[in-house]
Amino acid sequence: MTPPEKLDAQTVDMQRWLPFQFILSLLRRCGGWFANHALATNNHIMKIKVLTVLLLSACVSVHAGAPPVDLELAAAEVSRCYSKAHPEVQEFVRHTARSFGASGLWLNEGAYAALKPEQREARISYLVKLFEGAEYGRHLGVALAEASALKDSRLVPGLMNVAAYHVDAKDYDCRPKWMAIAALARQEAPEATPLLVSLVDHGNQNTRFWARAALARMAKDDFKADKPAWNKWWMEQGHPSIDAKFLRPYTPPASK
Repeated sequence: MTPPEKLDAQTVDMQRWLPFQFILSLLRRCGGWFANHALATNNHIMKIKVLTVLLLSACVSVHAGAPPVDLELAAAEVSRCYSKAHPEVQEFVRHTARSFGASGLWLNEGAYAALKPEQREARISYLVKLFEGAEYGRHLGVALAEASALKDSRLVPGLMNVAAYHVDAKDYDCRPKWMAIAALARQEAPEATPLLVSLVDHGNQNTRFWARAALARMAKDDFKADKPAWNKWWMEQGHPSIDAKFLRPYTPPASK
């Protein structure tokens, strides 16, 4: 079987997009002037060149998606919220921002801070309805990224539904799963803790590292893949023991 990690190998390197974003920005500012100037001349070669460049800029605009995330803000979030996680987990959070930011599948924590209250409410209501009954799949990616930047307790049940997706004895695409977990990390919702603990040893790297990141953000500690240790911490917070089914070791599909 294909290793779970390979199912999530289609990532976008943010640095590859930076030159395109820069060129696109210039074209947006100057493209109209150049177009008017070229079309006003009788130089047909100039017209063709300018129109070709504008066509290419449109293609870049379509494929570039959302602007890259602010990596300084991403690093600040890691320092502020994940400093108690193991350094490898911290680096994985940064890796997520670098790899998925340019495609719009990762947003800075305050990406929607400028939304008006009615706009924010409309978007949250839409996402709540979407996640309640959505079929699992990558079509949820952009919405999951939005949910990660909109902290609201109403999003938690739907995010948990996506994060809990599992198929016994079969590999499956874990991208929606780990993106939901990453969104739950920012929600810091205690009710998600048992589910997150169950995923700290998951076969998919993104899934297990983000489960640890989410827990470390709440616990201000990192017990790695030690489920009994996470359960002990949970009980010390005044909660009953996590259900035994969440504490069982992960079993790879090929071993079932």
